[in-house]
Amino acid sequence: MNMLVAEIGVVLLCILVNGFFAMAEMALVSANRLRLLARAKAGSRGAAKALKLLDRPESFFPTVQVGITLVGVFTGAFGGATLAEPLAGYFSDIPALAGYAASLGLGVVVAAITYLSIVAGELVPKRLAFAHPERLAVACAPVMSWLMAVSAPAVRLLGGSTELVLRLFGMSALPAREMTEEDLRGLLSEAARTGVLEQGERRMVERIMRLGDRRVGLCMTHRLKVRWLDVQASLEHNLRVVADNPYSRYPLAREDISAVMGVVRAKEFLAALAAGETPDLARLAHDPVYVLESTRVLTLLERFRTRPGMRFGVVVDEYGDVQGIITLGDILEAVVGDIPPPDEAGEQAAVRREDGSWLLDGLLPVDEAFDLVGLAAPAPDEAHRTLAGFVLARLQHAPAMGEVIEHAGWVFEIVDMDGRRIDRVLASPVA
Repeated sequence: MNMLVAEIGVVLLCILVNGFFAMAEMALVSANRLRLLARAKAGSRGAAKALKLLDRPESFFPTVQVGITLVGVFTGAFGGATLAEPLAGYFSDIPALAGYAASLGLGVVVAAITYLSIVAGELVPKRLAFAHPERLAVACAPVMSWLMAVSAPAVRLLGGSTELVLRLFGMSALPAREMTEEDLRGLLSEAARTGVLEQGERRMVERIMRLGDRRVGLCMTHRLKVRWLDVQASLEHNLRVVADNPYSRYPLAREDISAVMGVVRAKEFLAALAAGETPDLARLAHDPVYVLESTRVLTLLERFRTRPGMRFGVVVDEYGDVQGIITLGDILEAVVGDIPPPDEAGEQAAVRREDGSWLLDGLLPVDEAFDLVGLAAPAPDEAHRTLAGFVLARLQHAPAMGEVIEHAGWVFEIVDMDGRRIDRVLASPVA
C-alpha cells in the first residue's frame, strides 16, 4: 500500500512539474517587458533573468518544450506501468469485470492522468500566469535560467535539427519581428486600459507620434482667424488690434493678409508708444519664416531652431498665396490639444458637452477631430484635411445650416456657418 501511495505521489509530482513549465512559459510570454524592465532597474534579479530569457526565445522555448515532453512521457510510462496493475487487481475481484480487468485498469489510469495533466498541469497554471504574469515570470525565471543552462546541449541539438528541416524546405532562419507603430499604439491602449497611463497621457503620446507625419497646413492658424496689423491703417486701429488680442506677435500686411510684409512684436510696438513715439511698423517688422503648407512640422521646428527669437511662420501654398500662420503655440496644441486664450474660453476648437456630443471647429484637422470622438482617422486626403472639408466631401454640394452626415456611428451636423464656410460642427453618437 505504501508503495502505491509513493507511486501516486511520483505521478502527481510529475504533473506539478509539467504545470511549472506551462506556467513559466505563459508568464514570460504574457509579461509586460516595460514592467519587467522597471523591476530590474529597481534591483530585482528575477526580473533581470526574465528579460534575458525573453531575449533568447530560441533557447527558452525549446527548454520548456523539452521539459514538458520528457515529463509527459515519463508520467504516462510510469503511471501505466506501475498504477495500472494494482488497479487491475481490484477490478479482477469483481466477477463481471474480471475478464476486462487489465484493460479497465490501464484505461482508468490513463483517463485520470490525462484529466489531472490538463487541469493541474496546464489550465490552472496558465490561468494563474495570465492573471499575474510579471510576478510569476520573476518567480520562475531563476529556475528556468538554470534549466536552460543544464539542457543547453539538447537545446542546441533541437535548434540545429530545426534549422536543417527549414533549409530542406528552402527557408532560412526566421527574421526577428520588428515593432511597428500599430504595435506601439496597442501597447499605449493597453497601458491606458490597465491604468498605467491616463487617457490624456495616451492621447498626448499618440499625438507626438503623429507629429512626425503631420504637415504644417494641419497645425496652422487659418488666415480667416489671423489677427494682423495693417501698415496703411491708423494708429488707433492697430492699437485696438493689439489691445483686443493676447498675442505677442502679429503679421504686418498692406490692406490684405495676402500681402505680408513681416512680423511685429507687440512689446516693441507698445514700447514705442510708451516712449512717446509714433510706431513705424515697417521699421519694426522682422522677417518671418516662410514655409509651405505641405512642409512637415518637425522640419519647421528645425528651421525655428536656426532662427533664435523668431518662432513665427507664414504659411503659403504652392502658388505663394498666404494660407495662415504657425507658431510654437500651434505646434504645442497639436501635442496637448486646444489651449484657448483666457478671454476666449467660448471659442475653443473642441468642446465636450454633457450629453457626450462634441462641438467642433470646422477648421479642426480631421484626424484630431476623429481622435477626440474615438474614431479611426480617415485616409490622408488633400481634399479634406479639415473637419469642414470632410463634411463637404460627404455632402458633395454647397453646405447649409442643419445638414447632417453620418459616419462610423456618429452624426455630424452643421450648426454654424460663416458665410459659405462651415464654422461649427456638432458631432453626436448615433442614438
